[in-house]
Amino acid sequence: MTIGPHDLMPMFSVASRAGGTRIDYHDVWQKENLVLVTLPEDDATAEAYAMSLVALEPEMASQDARVIVTATRIEGIPSPGVVVADRWGEVYYVQAANRAAELPGSDELMEWIRYVRNECPECQGETR
Repeated sequence: MTIGPHDLMPMFSVASRAGGTRIDYHDVWQKENLVLVTLPEDDATAEAYAMSLVALEPEMASQDARVIVTATRIEGIPSPGVVVADRWGEVYYVQAANRAAELPGSDELMEWIRYVRNECPECQGETR
């Protein structure tokens, strides 16, 4: 079953696509909003898409968000796919595609992060 809006992100540990650094979602959860991007190794358009997201990292950091790009499969997460979640793990946006080049661009992802960041905190995880 694929994750959808209002679901909670599963805990995961993945290797970063750039450099293979191990990233544990537990270290991000409750601290930063999340843009998770899964890109299969055999997608010829994945490298260019991943590089476009690297350029986005400083702006994401200024919005209290973390971009995680991985080739590691995560149960329930589409690949190629994008998931945007708030710091409490609530999913706001999920997009699957046939190849990375069909995933949303950096402008659309920044729009989602701004939206998530501006949500009322009393309506979010603090009241759960």
